[in-house]
Amino acid sequence: MPSVNQIIKEAGVAKGTVYLYFESKEEIYLSLLSKYFIEFEENITKLMDKASKDNFQQALIDAYIFFVNKAPKGVYLACIAPLILESNLSDEFVIRFKTGIRDLTFRILEKIASIAEESDLNELRIKFLLSYNLFLGTWQHCHPPKNVLRVLENEGLDSILYDFEKEFSRGHRAIWNN
Repeated sequence: MPSVNQIIKEAGVAKGTVYLYFESKEEIYLSLLSKYFIEFEENITKLMDKASKDNFQQALIDAYIFFVNKAPKGVYLACIAPLILESNLSDEFVIRFKTGIRDLTFRILEKIASIAEESDLNELRIKFLLSYNLFLGTWQHCHPPKNVLRVLENEGLDSILYDFEKEFSRGHRAIWNN
């Protein structure tokens, strides 16, 4: 993860300017994550516009896979957000961030509901959140830090890893087919 100084240098602004908008680097990272989530929503919407009741699950899987390939840093931020980034934030920032996530989730759910011809938004919400958590956990397991991957490979322990796309897709279908 880049330091605040690296972000400031890349943005070409003064450190004081950054802290007019953000109280901490965690707020910066979560703001970046929000941007990644907006891109994720846009991609799901495009894929859902082409989907039917019979193939919307594959469109969702494709959206997750696209997210991994287009924004791996966004996936990383999503993995560390709940346990690390969200731990030292002001209540106001948490409310803004979580409200944005909730609203984005419900826009996606409404799109899915219209295609899947499902009226139970609560059931869709649970399935979507389970899929999202499966996505993060599967990605995180299959993408250990480089030093850990090196150790696993050197010690013949890389057999604990599996094909991310294949197993995420299988798990996703299991969730949605119940």
